[in-house]
Amino acid sequence: MRRVLVGIVALALCAPATALAHPSRRAPTAADHLAKIVRLSPAPEYRRFGTPAMGRVANYAAGQLASDRYQVVRDDVGGLNRWAVDYARGDRPTLVRLGDGHAFKTESAFDIAPTSAAGIQCTVKKLADVGPGDCGFVPFSDGSPEWKNVTFNASADVASIVSKGGVGAIVQGDTTRNLIYSVRLHTTIPAIVAVVGNDIVGQRVRLRAMGASVPAVAHNVIGILRPPAGSSQYVALMGHMDGWFQAAADNGGGAAAVLRAAHELAASRPGVGVLVGLFDGEEYGLLGSRGFAAELSSPSGVAGVHMSDLKAVMNLDASSARASDVQDPIHSVAGHDAPIFSWRAMVFSEEPTLASLFISTFAAHGVLGLPVTSQVAKATIGGGSWRTDAQWFGDAGVPVAWPVAGYPEYHTDGDVPARMDKGDLEAVAQAAADLVSKLATAPIGRVAQQLR
Repeated sequence: MRRVLVGIVALALCAPATALAHPSRRAPTAADHLAKIVRLSPAPEYRRFGTPAMGRVANYAAGQLASDRYQVVRDDVGGLNRWAVDYARGDRPTLVRLGDGHAFKTESAFDIAPTSAAGIQCTVKKLADVGPGDCGFVPFSDGSPEWKNVTFNASADVASIVSKGGVGAIVQGDTTRNLIYSVRLHTTIPAIVAVVGNDIVGQRVRLRAMGASVPAVAHNVIGILRPPAGSSQYVALMGHMDGWFQAAADNGGGAAAVLRAAHELAASRPGVGVLVGLFDGEEYGLLGSRGFAAELSSPSGVAGVHMSDLKAVMNLDASSARASDVQDPIHSVAGHDAPIFSWRAMVFSEEPTLASLFISTFAAHGVLGLPVTSQVAKATIGGGSWRTDAQWFGDAGVPVAWPVAGYPEYHTDGDVPARMDKGDLEAVAQAAADLVSKLATAPIGRVAQQLR
């Protein structure tokens, strides 16, 4: 792990000159931050963990926090690995039907056995019919990563293909929306995700998926606004910056909302310290936040801040996303979306004061959702864990508030800014800043560690 503490004055030199030269200029909205984050994250690797684009986004976030007078810590976590897909011409992921040469929209799965540039040839079979030398077909109903899909078992299906002697796996994308998605399979055969119908079963195909596991560094950015005299408590405001594709909702929007809320808090100076955490590697196993939480729990802490100093955590991860499967039909008839923006859960630790303030404050800003305790969330959609960077803090007993929205484009190439609602994203940012301010004087205690 490598950490560089950068002084406010030095980092301010990296921030846009206009931030200091024109203090009255309009502050960037959450949508402005999102647009910048996406521009810094071009195809084909986008903003995946440990990529050069993630480094650029981390630099941008650090510059924004520095311009708002936060003490900035570049808390990179090394010694990690990531799967890097080979997108070179002639090597990129491919699925071709040999009968007519038709090529399907395709993405590689992650953590797989790669092919050569020539790929492999096989006959596509249903899971029950796979035999030696075949490629198994995983239907979208099994493979979709959307949180509403409680039967997600793509990895189990692929393991079944391997056990039967299959040589490749084809995971079906979203044919209704023409979307491909990311999936980590940890398998010993090549595997791809393709927008292909069930009629591919029985066909001969050529499949190519090239790549390798490469060393990686998680680019964390930490911002510290010290508490007022006489206080040592902090409220953490956090979200992850990495994402699989353009990742507008998960989690470009969350990172953008954190930056927007951080600006508001710097201007209002709440009666508590603010610890901003923008992490890398969330999609690969909460890697950046795990390293940061371990440091906070160490005797030295991070720039003098310790886990015991944290009063609460405001986590913005996929907190604003338009539920297109619900809103599109309504919009086609009414000409506008329904008032309730998305299928959103308001997840909170079992701390009554935090829960009450969280729900009421966000509702006051028009951010609505179904109240869900952390234990219920972990036991259902979480599969036994938080599935977000707040996990390490909740496990340490720090109360957490987390609004999270469900939407069909989750982890797909359709998660783009055009599918977002700018008004809702801004409302989430303003609500988060408001809640952090209210938590400054709220009587909040630690919560018991239950489901781990």
